[in-house]
Amino acid sequence: MAHATFTDRALAMQGFPIRANRRIRRIRPWLRLTPSLSALWITSATALASPALLLGFALVSALGASRRKHPFDQLYDRVLRRAVKSEPLPDNPAPRRFAMALAAAWAATAALLLVTRHRRAGRIAGGLLGAAGATVASTHFCLGSWAYRQLERVGAMRASAYAT
Repeated sequence: MAHATFTDRALAMQGFPIRANRRIRRIRPWLRLTPSLSALWITSATALASPALLLGFALVSALGASRRKHPFDQLYDRVLRRAVKSEPLPDNPAPRRFAMALAAAWAATAALLLVTRHRRAGRIAGGLLGAAGATVASTHFCLGSWAYRQLERVGAMRASAYAT
């Protein structure tokens, strides 16, 4: 694979070993399920200006960040996978789990803004989070995974600076 596609690069950024694991290529469309359901939840909660729904999402996303599989991935593995005759989803790599933790904090912040009667700011925060989720769902580009990789680079540069 001389030239990786944008999708391959985006999945690699999330930590999925697209070059080393051909199975990832076969299940690549199903890696969109969790971001798609997340974007749907976030945008619905934001449109309804519902702090409870945003906090619910924050909890589910935090749970996904703290485990190898997000609850939506487990839904796929236990129910949908058999219907579509596919393989189970792989465990979520660290960059993707970091993105889930970031989404949890972001959703909780949007909920807090709504609770404290900062409706416009809460809707903007929720809308931006929904747009980020929709981007992952449609392109596999994940802003949270990108941030993880940037922090990783900074850490590596600092470590090499201290080693010399």
